[in-house]
Amino acid sequence: MDDLDGLRDTALTQSALRGDFEIVAHYGEEHPGAWAGAWFENEPDVRIVAAFTGDATQHDAALHPRLQHPGRLAVESRQHSLSELRRIRQEIERALRQRQAQTGRRVLTSIGGGKAVICVALQADQEHLAGELASRYGSAVELQVGFFSFPDRRRSRPRPPAGPVPEERAVEGLEMSVEVDQRVLEAGDDGHGRLILRNSSQERIGPLGAGQPLVGSLLNSSLETVGGFSGAVAGTGRFIDLAPGGSASLPVIFGTASTREDLGYVVPPGRYWLKVQMALHGGAPLTNAPAAPLTQITIIPRDQEPKDDHAERHTG
Repeated sequence: MDDLDGLRDTALTQSALRGDFEIVAHYGEEHPGAWAGAWFENEPDVRIVAAFTGDATQHDAALHPRLQHPGRLAVESRQHSLSELRRIRQEIERALRQRQAQTGRRVLTSIGGGKAVICVALQADQEHLAGELASRYGSAVELQVGFFSFPDRRRSRPRPPAGPVPEERAVEGLEMSVEVDQRVLEAGDDGHGRLILRNSSQERIGPLGAGQPLVGSLLNSSLETVGGFSGAVAGTGRFIDLAPGGSASLPVIFGTASTREDLGYVVPPGRYWLKVQMALHGGAPLTNAPAAPLTQITIIPRDQEPKDDHAERHTG
C-alpha cells in the first residue's frame, strides 16, 4: 500500500513527491547523454515520469532504490535527449526568426519544452511550415497550428461554444461599441481594436472588475463561433468606474484561427462578425457578460488585394 494513497489532492501528492523528483532530476543530470527529462503525470495516479534515450532498464534499476516512493516512478525510453532537444530548439528559433524577418510577419506563436519534445505553436496559416518542421525534426517536435495540433488536427483545449449567440445581460446605462484598426485582414493575421464604454445614465456605473485585453471571436452568418485568437494573452485586471457621461476603453485582440476542424486551421476568406464580450464582476458575479454590437470583418486570402468592401459575402 502506497502511503500517499490517502492524498486525494493532486498538488499535495506532487508536493509529497518533490524530494523524489529532485533525486530523479539530479540523477538525470549525471547522465546528460541519455537524459530526456522528467515530469509529473496525474492520471490514473500521480507519478513521476523519467525519460532516457536508449535502453532505460539500467536507469530504472539505479533509481528505484534511491527513492522514498519508488512505486510512484515510471521510467520510459524516448528518442531524443534534453541536450539534443535544446540544440533543435535553438535551430528552430533561429530559422523562424530569419523567416519572420524576411516576410515581415509573425509565423511563430510560442516555443517551449514539453515531455521530451519541443512544443512549437505556429500562426493559423502556417500549415505548410508545420509540414516542413515535421519532415525535418520528426518526433522531436510537437506541432500546433492555430488552435489545433498538426497533422491530425486534434484540439487540446475545450471547444468554444457554438450555435446562436445567447442574449447577454446589459448593464443599465452602459453603452458599448467597438473600434478596430483594420476591418479587412489577411488569413492568418491578428487584429486589434478597442471596446469603447460610455455611461449614458445619471448614475455612476462601477466600480466593476474586468480583464484586459478582451479577446474577440469571429462569427459566421449564422452567428456561430468559427474563429478567434489562438495565441497566449498576458491579461491584466481593470476596474471600470464611470461617472455620468464618463467613458473608458479596453484593448481588444482577435484572430483568424479556425475553431472548427471542418474549416481547417484558418478561417476561409469571407465576411464575419466580430463579437466582443466583457465579463464583469463586482459584488454578485454576472452570469451573462454584456457584449458590444457586432462589427463586420472581412478575411481575404494572403497576398490578395482587398475587394470591394460592399460586396455581400458570407462563410458558414
